[in-house]
Parts: sequence; C-alpha cells; structure tokens
Amino acid sequence: MYEQTANEIISSVVEGYNGTVLCYGQTGAGKTYSMTGSATIFKYRGILPRAINQVYSMCSAKFDQAITIRISYCEIYNERIRDLLPAPKANAESMQND
Repeated sequence: MYEQTANEIISSVVEGYNGTVLCYGQTGAGKTYSMTGSATIFKYRGILPRAINQVYSMCSAKFDQAITIRISYCEIYNERIRDLLPAPKANAESMQND
C-alpha cells in the first residue's frame, strides 16, 4: 500500500515540494491503523513510520545540502483539530506562558 500511496509524495517532499498524506473515512474503517500500523511487528508498520524512514534515508544521502525536517500529525474529529504529536514538556510550558 505504501508504494502506491505515499512513496512518490515523500520523494517529492525531499526534493522541496510540500506534501500531504491524508486518511479519510468513516469511524472504525482502519485509518489510524493504516497510518501508524503495529507498534510491535515491524512488518506491519504503517504509512507514517515508513514515510519517516524514507525521508531520513533520502536526506542522509544529500551531503551537500542543509535540510530542515518538520512533521505535523493531526486529527480532525467532530470538526475539531487535535495535534497528535505533543510538544516536549519544556516547549509546552513556554507556549502556555506566551
């Protein structure tokens, strides 16, 4: 599934284009599992771990470039957006004080 859905997007991202991988569907359809996969069985890892692996593999081959990697992982449920990558504690505290 990864090769058909995200591989080309991730390759384009490493070349400097913006990219989005989106799972959409009804509750219970398997969107979260498709994105994250199994935490214990490597063979069943999802789109996100595979994409992150591809990004770092491709970037490690680019010795002549400075590369900044930013990733967001969020969920929209009942018309509310939720960040699924919580900020480290130090950053979260400083954000609350702003």
